[in-house]
Amino acid sequence: MISDEFNSKVWVYFETNLKPRTRKEYWKIVNDFDKEVGHDPLTLTSKDAAKYYKYLINKMENNRISYSTGVMRLSVIRSVCNFIEYYTTNHGNKYVNYFKDYSIPEPDKLINEEDIPNSLEINNILETIKEYNDDKAFLIFSLAVKCALTNSEICKLNMEYIALDKSSDTLCINYPPNSRNNIARTIKVPDDVARLLDKYIYDNDIKEGPIFINRRKTRMKLRDSERLIEKYCKICLEKKTIRNKYTLQSLRHAGMSYMLAGGAPKDAVANYAGITGRWMTRYERILSSSTYNQAVNYSIIKIS
Repeated sequence: MISDEFNSKVWVYFETNLKPRTRKEYWKIVNDFDKEVGHDPLTLTSKDAAKYYKYLINKMENNRISYSTGVMRLSVIRSVCNFIEYYTTNHGNKYVNYFKDYSIPEPDKLINEEDIPNSLEINNILETIKEYNDDKAFLIFSLAVKCALTNSEICKLNMEYIALDKSSDTLCINYPPNSRNNIARTIKVPDDVARLLDKYIYDNDIKEGPIFINRRKTRMKLRDSERLIEKYCKICLEKKTIRNKYTLQSLRHAGMSYMLAGGAPKDAVANYAGITGRWMTRYERILSSSTYNQAVNYSIIKIS
């Protein structure tokens, strides 16, 4: 049951600021959460978030709601909890929005060749970035291509996650377990990208906290990083050095395709990329195409 405290402290904000149709949809989703979890989101535990997330996934898997509806519902409950976190923190109390760690996976579909850049296009994008002396963009794109980091992982990257594996003298990124699947992830950073990362940290005097920040000096958001790829893809499209406008996800897909084309086992690539093996079927069409049916060759991609 929705509490009076939720109505007076939280819902009054949405009631005042949302248009009637949007407000009705938000209220429906808050009630949906309340019905499934047993209380409104004014109190939220990691178990509550996990329960509602699994509830949405189950509905999608059983075709009771569409993929877009599932994404929308998760986005709405995350927004509501974002406001609660902001409100509660400003009043001197603690509240953790556990929904920040959750996202609805993309539909399991095959990826078309035109959806991802080939090695020449990747190199053309990186060369264009170098022309503009944008070290931040260069490092971000390198992490997506050669470390298979997601946009979210790039934005969440903290100084505290970076460590040197003394046994192999290799730089590693250690992501702690998240509340969604409680799985930690360790990525061994290739030497060329490790040098870039080390230089970026030194040049920007980063001692702790986020590696990438925006113009407001706060942690870079997903949209901030996507704007970077949009910027340089637009320049490359004007120069006709790439075929399509790509995203950071496109670069990640390309990197994983090259790993697979080079003979890396599917399970090893899946583990490195932090996904389950069943998602690897999405790359089958790419690997049979003329672009990726040869051994991996990163030599054309100049990361330095």
